[in-house]
Amino acid sequence: MELNLKPGHVLHTLMEEHKMILSFLDELEKVNQRLQQTGQYAGNDEDIKKLANIAEHLVGAEPHHQREEQVLFPEIEKRGVFGPTQVMRQEHEEFRPKKKEILALCQTVSKTDFNSFKKKLKEATDFLTALLREHISKENDILYPMALEVIQEEAVWQSMKKACDKIGYCCFTPKI
Repeated sequence: MELNLKPGHVLHTLMEEHKMILSFLDELEKVNQRLQQTGQYAGNDEDIKKLANIAEHLVGAEPHHQREEQVLFPEIEKRGVFGPTQVMRQEHEEFRPKKKEILALCQTVSKTDFNSFKKKLKEATDFLTALLREHISKENDILYPMALEVIQEEAVWQSMKKACDKIGYCCFTPKI
């Protein structure tokens, strides 16, 4: 959903980061598919390097989640809306270990059975790609428009932007 927000607005930045995260998920699926068709680990594998880079970026999305959990969600909750933010927090908790698991798999691939690696990678990838895409859709299409509806004071959005700046951004956050 397009919300017609200016660059630098808290929600614009979060939505731009979502676009990047979705592109990482697309790449994760492609790399996983190629690795699933690979017979054995060859040592200096380009796909493992790509997988590690994707996993580092997904783990590196933590400032995105922190800005939502520490800045956006509390402002929504101050206005009496709790259900959606509680669901989003819970889903963040479910994603964190899966992202870290994929990164750990990359770091230990040379020390583990390759078939076991592929099985664990497929499980983590399938879980993360499906649920994180759905999560992003819920935030973009439901939570963020609701936030715009319940947080109408421009001064509050400015204050939220400053709080977000203090938390920091992802290494892939577009220029804001």
